[in-house]
Amino acid sequence: MFLKCTPIMDGPGPLETIVKIQTAEGTQEEVAVYKGLVNNGFLEVGPPIVSTSDKVLIELPTESASGRWRIWVADSQFSSKAA
Repeated sequence: MFLKCTPIMDGPGPLETIVKIQTAEGTQEEVAVYKGLVNNGFLEVGPPIVSTSDKVLIELPTESASGRWRIWVADSQFSSKAA
């Protein structure tokens, strides 16, 4: 699965980038991830943990800046393939 994200800067390591993800609650989460997981504004993530009619609970590839490993995101933020 691919989750819409916004790359905001290079990460702490040479192969990392920091991306911003919009949560279902309307807040932003910043996550440092391996550059290879980001393609055309989409972050590759694993399968959903829980789904409802309009949002999905996912586990992030790494811990976010706020300390979260799992976040709720709107179902509309997903794509089955990178753009």
